[in-house]
Amino acid sequence: MAVIDASVAVALVNVQEKEHAACWAWFEAARYEEEPILAPVLLLAEVAAALSRGVGDPTLAQRVVHHLAHAGLVELVPVTLALAEQAASIAADHRIRGCDAIYVALADELGEPLVTLDRQQLERGAAVVAVRTP
Repeated sequence: MAVIDASVAVALVNVQEKEHAACWAWFEAARYEEEPILAPVLLLAEVAAALSRGVGDPTLAQRVVHHLAHAGLVELVPVTLALAEQAASIAADHRIRGCDAIYVALADELGEPLVTLDRQQLERGAAVVAVRTP
């Protein structure tokens, strides 16, 4: 099992991303191994924003988000008050951006690694959970 963040999801669906091939290979291997992939539900908004801004195609962003929400490829986990409080503590203690701290907190809560391309999460999140690139 692994928790992914928006950087991985965006690189997975956007062939223009330099890490697209690595993300796709990791994703295919995880699916082959039937490894569950999880993310907090805020992944949807982050992916939509990144694709809409980066690619300049709001329609594509909405289609990708719909697919992520309904295809069952990623299990989306609600952000509860307890998870948000844990993320707030992580954000304060480790100087991690707010939304990024949600991903770290979810990985910590589940006792699973965080898979990310985000340098700050790779560096600072490692103080809380196992963090790796795809």
